[in-house]
Amino acid sequence: MNDYILYTYLEFLIFTLYLIFIFLLAQIWFLWKDVEKKESNFRSIINESFFKKNCIYIFLFSTFFMAHEFLEGLNIPETRVFFEFLDVLGIFTLVLFAHNWHIKLRSCLPKKSLVKEFAFE
Repeated sequence: MNDYILYTYLEFLIFTLYLIFIFLLAQIWFLWKDVEKKESNFRSIINESFFKKNCIYIFLFSTFFMAHEFLEGLNIPETRVFFEFLDVLGIFTLVLFAHNWHIKLRSCLPKKSLVKEFAFE
């Protein structure tokens, strides 16, 4: 019974992470429309540390999901919670990947002034 409760919580966490991931993807899409797409601007976006972080996120994401599928194929009993934990880690790395891109694209946009209605006077 305890494994079932943990499994339910992990399923809820996976669903929440998917919603966060979709939200970040929508934000990236809206930001991408405002980014100036000049070659000099992209050189400031894509630097070595940004590239390394993205490679690490992609490697971890694929490793967690491949480990899940490989171990599931072995038919090990009583490991359903462990498989869900691997899924949580995989989705979490996707969220980190999208968050990394969101922060980078946000830093490339020109600072916009506040709308009059939001300005305090």
